[in-house]
Amino acid sequence: MHAFAQALSDPALRGAYLAFSLLLLILPLVLIWLWYRQRDKAGTVDRPMLIRVGLLTLLWMVVNAGALGFLMWAETVKSAGG
Repeated sequence: MHAFAQALSDPALRGAYLAFSLLLLILPLVLIWLWYRQRDKAGTVDRPMLIRVGLLTLLWMVVNAGALGFLMWAETVKSAGG
């Protein structure tokens, strides 16, 4: 963990990590939206599928919140000098 915190002290790497995290957050949601839109046009949308999409979106947000929280923790470790 300390090595990862040290690696994130580099501003370029930290920026790349943030960009990657943002991509991980947005890209799947856009893909799910496009997939859902295509199914809606075909008239094959059902309630269980809507629930699955909602749960997947919620799970994805929690995972990304954890990743960004880890980044904030690493920033705190770096600024504390330890």
